[in-house]
Amino acid sequence: MKEIEQGALRTAEDHFAESPSLEERVARIEARDRVEELLAHYARCVDAQDAQGVGAAFTEDGEMCNPGMPALKGRARITKLYGKLLPALRTSSHLIGAQQVLFASSERALVHAAFQAWDSYKADDVLDCFSFGFYEVEAVREADGEWRIAALNINFAGQLEASADGRLLDGEGVNGRFCEQFARPWPPAPRE
Repeated sequence: MKEIEQGALRTAEDHFAESPSLEERVARIEARDRVEELLAHYARCVDAQDAQGVGAAFTEDGEMCNPGMPALKGRARITKLYGKLLPALRTSSHLIGAQQVLFASSERALVHAAFQAWDSYKADDVLDCFSFGFYEVEAVREADGEWRIAALNINFAGQLEASADGRLLDGEGVNGRFCEQFARPWPPAPRE
């Protein structure tokens, strides 16, 4: 992960910053790969309308935060929420990219990733929603060796053709949430 210090770009110090051995450097690459796979799993399960799969991406006490709602805590509650939201979709497609990973330890990573999402709803009075923004994730490696989401914060840079709740307003779509990425802490702070 990059940061600016005294006006100059530099690589943020992380747990693996001074990895002297080949084994430690390989461990870093493998851990980064697993963390990126975790975010791909989350997006794939949303698009497949798999609430159980979404929930499985979180720790038992995982937390989901975003500026538009109070924090939701616990895998069971997150699974239940997605179990209610996903059936309303006709289809959806999420793309994730520009992932930056900072390892606070060999068992904890902070991630900042861009996303683009298109959601099409079954109801005729709900507009398709195009969203752009950033995921801030705290990922942890659990006792079984799997990386899971301890905290996910979704910040919307913008939404097109959607009202805040996706409903048509007098037959016209209005822009939804936007500019939530401004004034965010760096490195990411997914629980804020």
